[in-house]
Amino acid sequence: MVDPSPLNNRTLKKAAAMLLGAVVVTTSLTGCRMNFKDNYVPEVAGTVVRVVDGDTFIAEIDGKEKSVDLLNTLAPVDGDNPECLAPEATKALASVLTEGAKVRLEYDDQMPPKRKNNKAAVFSAGIFANEEIAKEGFAVAEKDSPNNPYYDRVLTAQNKAKADGKGLFDGSRDCTVAATVEPAIKRMKDVSKAPPTTVESAASMVDDLTSIVDDGNAAKKTLTDLQVKEGSAQAVVYASERATWEKQINRTIDEAQKRMKVVKGEQKKLVAEKKAEDKRKAEIAKAAAEREAAEQAAAQARAEAAAKEQAARDRANAAKDKADAAKDKAADSKKAEESKKAEESKKAEESKKAEESKKAEESKKADKSKKADESKKAKDSDKGEPKKP
Repeated sequence: MVDPSPLNNRTLKKAAAMLLGAVVVTTSLTGCRMNFKDNYVPEVAGTVVRVVDGDTFIAEIDGKEKSVDLLNTLAPVDGDNPECLAPEATKALASVLTEGAKVRLEYDDQMPPKRKNNKAAVFSAGIFANEEIAKEGFAVAEKDSPNNPYYDRVLTAQNKAKADGKGLFDGSRDCTVAATVEPAIKRMKDVSKAPPTTVESAASMVDDLTSIVDDGNAAKKTLTDLQVKEGSAQAVVYASERATWEKQINRTIDEAQKRMKVVKGEQKKLVAEKKAEDKRKAEIAKAAAEREAAEQAAAQARAEAAAKEQAARDRANAAKDKADAAKDKAADSKKAEESKKAEESKKAEESKKAEESKKAEESKKADKSKKADESKKAKDSDKGEPKKP
């Protein structure tokens, strides 16, 4: 394969001129060609008019528009029914071959006559477009002729995209074949290598591993039954990677099953330990509950006894209060009776005294009246009045 750099082409031109006798070959933007049979890689200059899809664009060459396909490069076909990642491939090529950009086209002389002038290695601003689009995963290497001068470079770029998981090799893009197998493979890588520490984490890990095995088996069946469009970029990827993917998915399933066996052993151990721990905690809880119940019963008994004692004291106090009240009432009654009798005795004494006073007064008055009569009689007698017989 001939290095497509301008330096080597100039060297070839110089050598050809010397051999043919001052034949001057000039390459310009108008599109002059050079023709040599040894290491023959004709080249021409042009200008980008527009990009059609991921491996085709329209160039203006010698004042005429011409469709150019990327040599040794196959991208998803865009259009009314685009293939997987076709729009992305078109956009990627358009970012390299911008409208109005100057390009250098190098052809493969061993291509069939009808195709050799529309299949080219395309260089623009120091970028090898065929290689660049493959490096981003939006195209794959394709053999177009026995010579295939750029196949190896495009294949190397394709393998770089594969290693980087880009474009058609990106398992996160649903339309790619890679999306069939890579999620299960990635999930297996994400499963913790550390043993589970709880029953819950063990159960979760077993569920994850079971799901990985199921997804892996589904991926195997999908790979076997998958129908891809013949001659498409996806078909190239499928053909080149199927064996590798099957090997990876088988290894993933095997790893998941082995890991599951280990995890289930750990799970069984954790379940037994949890049961023992639960039993121990239940026994402790039962003992604590029984102790608390006994304490509550004792407290209840003490409370009931205290209540009974208090009731008895309350009854005794009530009886005493009643007796004291009766006693006080009797004493008050007796005192009232005695007070009444004393009052009555006092009144009788006062009445008696009053009567005696009255009698004494009356007696005094009688005596006074008697004395007055006697005095009068005496006076009358002194006057000489005859005494009455």
